[in-house]
Amino acid sequence: MTERRWARVMSAVVAVLIGTLTMAGCATDKGPAQAAIAAAETAVSSTLAEASKYVPDEVRSLQAGLTAAKEKFNKGDYAAATTEAKAVADKASQVASAASARKAELTKSWESLNAGMPRVVESIKSRVDILSQSKKLPANMTADKLAAAKSGLGEITQQWTAATEAYKGGDLAEAIAKGSGVKAKAAEVMTTLGMPVPDALKG
Repeated sequence: MTERRWARVMSAVVAVLIGTLTMAGCATDKGPAQAAIAAAETAVSSTLAEASKYVPDEVRSLQAGLTAAKEKFNKGDYAAATTEAKAVADKASQVASAASARKAELTKSWESLNAGMPRVVESIKSRVDILSQSKKLPANMTADKLAAAKSGLGEITQQWTAATEAYKGGDLAEAIAKGSGVKAKAAEVMTTLGMPVPDALKG
């Protein structure tokens, strides 16, 4: 065998060996990648219920990362898929913590609203009842103003009931949004009735 032919044979043998080793390496990486993706899926799944309510943007980011890991896996890039999946699993823990913190923040806001708003609504109702039963309205009150206040009271009562139902249903964000609307409307009605507006209703 000539020296040149021998070189060609050896080159072919080396190419086969490299291909075999590459395939073996890919096969070795596949198992860990599958395990990492499964762990990431579990981590993401465990955060969805709470995190979707309180930090939806971060949840979408998690899901995008998991999708990217799966795409890399399907393309055979197992090492990259493993890295991506591990990052998603780590981030899921951070998202869960962020959701917990946001829930605590919203709960505190709701408790503050719920502590004072029923008394405010009752004071408005009491004032409206007194004025409605009066034979003569005070100098700063007109029939139109009283009618507007009555209408506002009805709106406040309805909105506060809806806010309370949202809270009972576990939708803190919606409860606070509706409660904040009640707060603003209550301040408006109290002003119409000539009542002092508590600082808690201002701003």
